[in-house]
Amino acid sequence: MRRSKRGNQRRQKKLRKRADVTKETQSLAKVRLTLHTSDPITGCEDVLYTLFYEAYRGYTIYSTEQGKCCIHGKEGCLRIQKKYVCFPDIEQAKTMIKHFQADGRTAHERMERYVPEDEYYCLNKQGPRHKENVYAFAVSM
Repeated sequence: MRRSKRGNQRRQKKLRKRADVTKETQSLAKVRLTLHTSDPITGCEDVLYTLFYEAYRGYTIYSTEQGKCCIHGKEGCLRIQKKYVCFPDIEQAKTMIKHFQADGRTAHERMERYVPEDEYYCLNKQGPRHKENVYAFAVSM
């Protein structure tokens, strides 16, 4: 049987402010990243010994001497749309982690995640506009 709490019944409860998740995500900037079919940073064992790493809010950010970096959680490297994610600098990786925390995600969850396309800008995206330019170039030759 569970005992009831004993304390001062006359004491008023503290008012706690709740963080508004939608305001937090709107104030964060878009993240710049690239998507790859294989892990470009931690995928090669020879490169692992030359990497820098930083623990940030439960995640580990691995970076190269050139500044490119990736995010690792408990389940491995971050993936979006079944592709590995690489960031051009450490500040972009930290911004992505802030997006995750605003959504209530932690480093202990799966790293294969859905991220809305309005939260990031893919630097190596091959969109329909690019395909039209390639087609126009091929026709003009």
